[in-house]
Formats: sequence, structure tokens, C-alpha cells
Amino acid sequence: MKKYLVFLAILLSNYSNTYSCGYSPYGEDIRFSLFLPEYFNYQDFSAFYYNSPTFGYRFDYQNQYESNVYDWYAFTKNQVALDEINTCLNTLTYTDIQSESSNQFVQYLFANKRVDVITYLRTAKKCEEYNTSYIDDDWERNLQPVRDYRTFLVELQKLTIAEKSDYLKRKYAFLTIRTAYYGRDYALMHSLFTFYFAQGKKDYLYYWALYFDVFESNERSVDIANIMAHSAEKKYATYYYFHRQFTLDNALATASTPADSAAVYAFASVQRLEPNLNYLKKIYNLNGKSRILDFLLLREMNKIEDWVYTPYYTNYLPSVEFASDRLNYEHADILSTHTLRARSEKDRIYAQQLLEFVQSVDPSTIIDAPLWKAAEIQLLFISRKYDACLRAVDAFTKRYAYEKIIPEIEKIQALCIIAHQDSGKAIIKNEVKSCILKYLHDGHFIFAIGRELEYLNNLPDAVALLSVANGHGNDDYYEPIFNNSVEWQGNRLRTSGNLKYFYHYFEYLDFVYSAEEVKTVVNSLTSTKRDNFYKVIYRQVEHDEDQLKDLLGTKYIRENNLLAAQKAFASASKRYWEENYNAWERDKYDDYYMFEKNPFYDINYTQSFIPHEEKYMVTKLSVTNHLIKYLEKANNPKTENRDYYYFLIATCYMNMTQYGHSWMMRRYSSTTHYNEGNNESYTDEIEYRNGKLAQQYYHLAYDNAKTDKFKALCLRMEEYARYNIGSRYKELKSRYPQYSDELSSCVNLEAYFKSRR
Repeated sequence: MKKYLVFLAILLSNYSNTYSCGYSPYGEDIRFSLFLPEYFNYQDFSAFYYNSPTFGYRFDYQNQYESNVYDWYAFTKNQVALDEINTCLNTLTYTDIQSESSNQFVQYLFANKRVDVITYLRTAKKCEEYNTSYIDDDWERNLQPVRDYRTFLVELQKLTIAEKSDYLKRKYAFLTIRTAYYGRDYALMHSLFTFYFAQGKKDYLYYWALYFDVFESNERSVDIANIMAHSAEKKYATYYYFHRQFTLDNALATASTPADSAAVYAFASVQRLEPNLNYLKKIYNLNGKSRILDFLLLREMNKIEDWVYTPYYTNYLPSVEFASDRLNYEHADILSTHTLRARSEKDRIYAQQLLEFVQSVDPSTIIDAPLWKAAEIQLLFISRKYDACLRAVDAFTKRYAYEKIIPEIEKIQALCIIAHQDSGKAIIKNEVKSCILKYLHDGHFIFAIGRELEYLNNLPDAVALLSVANGHGNDDYYEPIFNNSVEWQGNRLRTSGNLKYFYHYFEYLDFVYSAEEVKTVVNSLTSTKRDNFYKVIYRQVEHDEDQLKDLLGTKYIRENNLLAAQKAFASASKRYWEENYNAWERDKYDDYYMFEKNPFYDINYTQSFIPHEEKYMVTKLSVTNHLIKYLEKANNPKTENRDYYYFLIATCYMNMTQYGHSWMMRRYSSTTHYNEGNNESYTDEIEYRNGKLAQQYYHLAYDNAKTDKFKALCLRMEEYARYNIGSRYKELKSRYPQYSDELSSCVNLEAYFKSRR
């Protein structure tokens, strides 16, 4: 059952990041990072990488064996593959240690007649029966295994004493210590540690033995800090079991050497969420040659990236919060973009402080100099010291050309070149094009380049890169969204409630930008100056050209600029309109997004209303064409039936609201859950929610109506446009009571309209 719960926790963690109904991004879904831990050799610290909380505890040492595997590898003088040794130690059973074994390590031992090692390995395998407090019981009866620890411990002690090889004697001693721990013979455990390890070399086996010894120690703070700093395999377990009892002041009081004090500060730092520069300085001054110091610098870099990049690039709060008063806000969901930017800028100041410390460090006094130099480059970019950053990149690539961090350095260089331009004049410079193509599948990097261009008012190139960053490179607009690497949010407006988040550039353009801004993107698609680079990054937006023209026209509809909308819609291909928005062909959209009725003649909840005098396929273009035509007729004093045309226009505008069946004239998705003017990112939000234009034109139809019967219908529809299905038609009943019963039901509307004269 325990195994099942762990599996379920991990499964839920994975599923939450993949797909779920009502999903809203948070935590690791939104954290922005370029300085990836994978570039550095700190896999043993993977449990302490900076990240947001997830279900369960999940980490592994990627491409890394335990220390004893390397120890035995050295014992064989590198003649046996690490994987074979690892298999022998962690997979084979007691009975597998035979001369007939196919395992190369076992074969090596028999071939070299190392009976002593074979005996040790068999003993170690036998210990596995004793070295666990967990029994696998399918019936969950909580049965405890029956084990004679006392007899077995006596046997282990005899083997330890009898062993002539100091190398194997320490290994036997560790086996005995570990078995004594599970047998709860703590006195024996401590005496063995004191005799065999306390005064000896502090290798991996020393820290493994120390780990068990500290469980019964009264003064263990310094010991657990040193295990954290030096033992690859026991870091996480040590932190898991002891961090709640750890206090920095008590630990420092028992530290006897500067190295011990440094380890104590490091233990206090590995899960610290707040800025940790003060502890980094103390660790460096106490013990600069400390590998855990290098890791903590890496972790601090990831924290700064989250604090600066996440709000700056994605408009989200950082994924991990350590205090709620950093910017005096009460509700995170109503932070404006301005407030988020202010927060990001505040944390750039901290990046500058960390930069000053990093630059003050003498490379000869630390272990991982490439990490510190790479951190300096990242901090220079974050601090917007672009010239110094580019100089540091040149120096780094010359000295550390073969480091794994080089890809990150190249990306920072490209970002620096892009960001180091004047607003309104920014372009994708030739020197960064190869880098962009090289890392085209790194969503965070491409997205960051796009955002930098966007902030510098180069929207066309920015949009092209955003389309690349989120993995949309095929013909299907509605590909699964949760495989994308970047999620971001539109500009935050202070009075907005739940703000829209994005996985796709098209939705972002729809939500955030004006018609004229979208027009710059559409116009860029007609450029004939396309080299191979631009053909790659513009591939998706060029594929979506008709849809972008559709969007542009829709933007103009929202502004009620019908002539501009007509021009935009007409510029899309005929095939696009034939294959979208209707019940027969749907290239981009599903059943939810199509014209089922003619907006001029039909309304919701009514089988038929106005006789269809014109027959045509309903598309955004045809609706706009007819709106313009009917407006020209209605506004012309010489037109005989002006009231009729005003009525058609009003009906169309009503159907273009949230309550109509042709809402797709204004939106790409719709809901009736918003209040008036709640979503300011759409310029026509009030109109969409309240149908002001429909009311206006129904009233014009009323003013031009020739009979009381038609006036009553116009008044009824004006009230319907105002209140929708909640209308009580008070005005109709007051002015034209003789028609109120006839107009109270939608069933009679068709017959009533026909007899309006």
C-alpha cells in the first residue's frame, strides 16, 4: 500500500502538468529559467534544486552511480564497467555470486581469486535481509519480520575483526553499523563508528557510517551539516530526518572549525527561499573550497531568475513565494503589470548585489570557477549591463569552450544583443540568427527573445518567435496545448479578475493587441525579403495568414469599423471562408465555433423569425458586407423601408453579443459569466455584454416604423436586447398593451413579423 501511495502521488504530479479539466497554470508550470542545473555536475543535490512544491519526493541521480560503485571501479583498476559493478551491488542476490555468473564484476573476482571480496559481497547480500524496517505484505497485516539481529551482529563483528585487509575491514564495519541501526543496538553502532571511522579518513564510507551514528547523537547539528556537504547519497535523507530539529545558532555554537561553520550555514541554506547572499558570503569566507557553496550559488541564480524573469517575461508572480510583504500587495490576482514590473526591477537590484559578490571572488579560492563565471554573465544580463556582459561572454568562450554551460552562455549572448537596442529600432541581428536556429526547440529561450523584441516594439518578429516558442509548427491549430514549454499571461489590468493565460500566440494577439497593432503583423506577411532564417521563424504565422486576417477583421468589428473589417476579411482567401464557420467544412474550428443561423433573420430560442429574403453562406465577410449594405439603405432618407433595414441591423448586432448565436463575429470563445465591462482587454466588452448597438438600431427601427404594430415589435426587441431572457417587457405593456400578449411568446414572432404592416 505504501508503494502504491508513492506511485499515486507521482502520477498525480505528472498528470497535473499534463492535462486536467479547469487547469490553471502555477508553480513549475510558470517558473522561468535559463540557467539550468543540468548544465552542471550537481546531480547529487537534485533534491534541493530550486523549484516549487510538487506531489511526493521525486529525484534521481541522473547518469551517476553511488560512491561505492566508483570505489569498486577503482579497486578493479578500471577493468570492469561501472554498470556491471552497479548491477552486482544493487541487483544480484546472494545466490548469484557464483563462478558461473555472467556478471563481469563477479567474473573478475573469481578470475583473480579474490575469495575475500567474494565472501564480503555474499555477506553484504545477506545483510540486505536485515537492513530494512519495511516488510512487503500484500495483505497489509503490519507483520514484522522475525530476525535474530543479536546472532547476526556477532557474526558480522567476528568477520570484521578477522578481516586482514583494511580496505575490506572498514566495509565490514559499515555493514555492522548499518545492521546495528536496524537492530536498534545503538551502543554497538556508536562504538564501531568511534573505533573504525571517527579518526580515519573522511571518505564516502565515513559519512555513510556517520549518518547512522547521528540518529542517537545528542550533539549532531555539525555532523548532519557535514553529511549534507560531503555525502552524495545521504544528503536528502539527512535533511529529511533532521532539518526540523536543526537551529542555526545551536549548530554554530558547537562548530569547532571554520569548515564546520561553513557546512552549518550551507545546511541552513539548501531550502532557504529568501535571498541567501549573506550566507553565501559567510560560507565563502569560512571555506571557499566548498562544493556545496558552488551548488548554493547555482540555486541562488535559479531563485533570481524566478523573481526577475517569471514576472518580466510571463506576467506571473514568481512560482515560489517566501514573504507576502515584498511589495505591499494584498491580492496577487489583481496585481497590475506595472506592479509586477516594479517587483522584477526590485529583484534586479538584488541581482546586482549578488553580481558584486561574485565579481569579488578570487577564482583560485573556489572549486567550480566556470560556474561562477557563467553566473557572472547571467547576472550582468539581468542587471542590464549589456556591454560588460558581451565582453564576459567573449572571455568565457575562449577559456571554457568545452563546458556544458556553453549553450546557456550562447543564449544569454543572443538575448543581450537583442535587448541592447533602442525601442522602435530593434531587429533580429544577423549575429544571433544562427543561435536562434540552433536552439529553436528551447521554448524559454525563444520566448524570451520574442518578449524582448515585443518590449522594443518589434511586434511582427516577436509574434513569429512566440509562435515558435510554443511548439506550433504543424497544420493543426488545436494541437494539444499542454506539451508546450511556456505559459504566460496577458497584461494585467488592476480591476480585472481572473486573467487570461496563454499557450498560443494567436490567442495572445486576440486578447492584448489593438487592430492597428495586429495590422503590422499581417502586413509583415507580405514581405518578399525572406531569407532562410525568416522562412523558418515565420513558418507558423505565414501558415496562419488567413486566420490572422480574420483576427484583424474581427478586431475592426469590435471597434465597429466596418469598412476596415470588410477589407481585412476580403483579403483572406475564398477557400478560408468556404472551409470555416459552417456546418459542412471546418478547417480550424470545431462544432462550437460556426454560424448555425443567419444573424439578420434568426434569433436564439425561436425556430423562425424574419423571412430570409437573401440566400448566402454566412461568414464573417458576408455578414460584414450585408451590414454595410443595410446601413447604407437604412441611413438613406430615400429608402422606402428604412425601419425594416434598421431592424435587420439591430438583430444582427444583437446576435453578435454574448447572448446571440453569432458571437463569433466578435470572439473566438464565449461565456456569459462576465459582468459588464469586466474584461477590459476587449475594446467592445461593454457592447458584447450589453448589446448597446442592438438597442440603438431597434430604437431607430421604432422611430421609422409606419405602424403601431411594428413599433410594438421594435420596442419589444429593444427591451429583449437590453434584458435578454430576463425581460418583462414593461415598456411594451405600458405603451402597446394590445400587442403584449401576442409578443410575449417567441413562438408567435414569425407570424407577427409577417403581419407587421
